[in-house]
Amino acid sequence: MTRTLSALLILVLLPAAIDAQQVPQTRQGFGISFGVGGGSNGLECNGCTSDRESGASGYLRVGGYVRPDLMVAGETNGWAKNVNGVDETANFLSAVVQWYPNVETGLYLKGGAGFASSRADDGVDEFESTGLGINLGIGYDWRLTRGFSLTPYVNYLRSVGAEEHVNGVGTGDRLNVNVLQFGLGFSWH
Repeated sequence: MTRTLSALLILVLLPAAIDAQQVPQTRQGFGISFGVGGGSNGLECNGCTSDRESGASGYLRVGGYVRPDLMVAGETNGWAKNVNGVDETANFLSAVVQWYPNVETGLYLKGGAGFASSRADDGVDEFESTGLGINLGIGYDWRLTRGFSLTPYVNYLRSVGAEEHVNGVGTGDRLNVNVLQFGLGFSWH
């Protein structure tokens, strides 16, 4: 897991190290970004943990730049996989703040909170949980044109205090999901 995380961080930070781009980093007004990639999902319940599952993952972010170094946005993130006939999903809806420590580069740090849900359905039984969602991320807007960037990213998302429901009935148990998400984003500034 440490090697994987190290490789993902190198992928995100590599454009900053190269930084041979000719297009200046300007940020103002409206911004939108979506990304596709992979992710690793794990579940935690009262006294238990699950094996992590890899699957498809992505995000959509829409917001505005309040300053050249700060974006405030709404973001939705998702992860999905079919495991042995069971459809599993994790979804997050968050208010996020994306901060660029140096306005002349594309490196950003992101944090936010909102709503999280997870679901597993085998066609007979449905397990769901909903709760508070936490959203943390790092990425790099690699400028290709004045208004467009390719954005490698890594996000960590988790639910907190999510209650488990089986076929719509609450069990009183906690069932929290955590997702490590990585991929390539397409960003318009």
